[in-house]
Amino acid sequence: MNPVKNLVRDLVERRLWPVALLLVVAAVAVPVYLGRSSKDTSTDESTPVQNAQAGAKASKAAVSLDETTDESDGVGKARNPFKQRHQPKAPKEDTPSSSKSDGSSPSGSSSSGGASSGAGSSPGGATPPTGGTGTSGSTPSGTTGTTPKSNVDVSHVSLRLGPVGADLKTYKDLARLSPLPSAETPLFVFTGVLKDGKTAVLLPNSTVMISPESDVSCKPSNKSCQKLEVRQDDTVFFTLAGDATGTQYQLEVLSVRMKSGGSTKATAAALQRHSNAGAATLRDAHVYGSSEYKGAADYRLDPETGLLTRVPEHGTGAVAASAGDAAAALPGVAVWHWRAGS
Repeated sequence: MNPVKNLVRDLVERRLWPVALLLVVAAVAVPVYLGRSSKDTSTDESTPVQNAQAGAKASKAAVSLDETTDESDGVGKARNPFKQRHQPKAPKEDTPSSSKSDGSSPSGSSSSGGASSGAGSSPGGATPPTGGTGTSGSTPSGTTGTTPKSNVDVSHVSLRLGPVGADLKTYKDLARLSPLPSAETPLFVFTGVLKDGKTAVLLPNSTVMISPESDVSCKPSNKSCQKLEVRQDDTVFFTLAGDATGTQYQLEVLSVRMKSGGSTKATAAALQRHSNAGAATLRDAHVYGSSEYKGAADYRLDPETGLLTRVPEHGTGAVAASAGDAAAALPGVAVWHWRAGS
């Protein structure tokens, strides 16, 4: 007999079939219920993850650059790296009060009361201080002041020197107090140019004797030469006392001219241009009372122009004064000075 049929007959006979039916229904319902609950659980567990991802996307989408926030460099404050910094500010417009001051324009003239306002002002509206009152001498806005020019002319002397028949050495644009031909063997000291702008003064040493065929004569005499005044194109021949060879020398004045010094700074530099060696030579001769270069006391130097003035033969007229004292009492400074007080 079939075992299944036997089992069903026994359950009916013993009235246990309801229990068996419940067991069958439970066997079918439990797996269905468990499958449904697992799906619900997975759905519930995935919801926070999806919510978190959605929140992250939403937070990313919500990020924006606030262009209006303060971007100062204070500690702890964020700065937008994409925004251009340090942009030039637009010029501020003048206020009505500044435009009403004595009818001044925005670029500015002086205001009432004498204080200068606006001339040469910066784009930010700041007004530089001025040393005067009113608008006289003010520089127009946007222009640059230039160095003022000097009206002082500077002397320029060039000459040639050497033995007759040989190649003469050229000395261009001599500095004042230059020893010639050199500081080791100075036969002359170029002292400067007289106020006429055409006459150069040379102070020879005691060995120089001027030859009669020269274009000019020496003072007080050619054989006792203390000062030699020459002009452009003059030629001077001379010999040296004690020279057994009797060599004759030649000095040619190529040019004596005056030329504008240019700017004030350039003029000052040109007026101070000198030879320290020549200055020391003349100064030492004066201090130690040497017989050399006595003609230096016959001239005075004007430091403002760099030109020489002859001392009158009678000096200041003081009977008891020496020639040196008389010259020192005249305007100017000694010729070996290259600036006042030196």
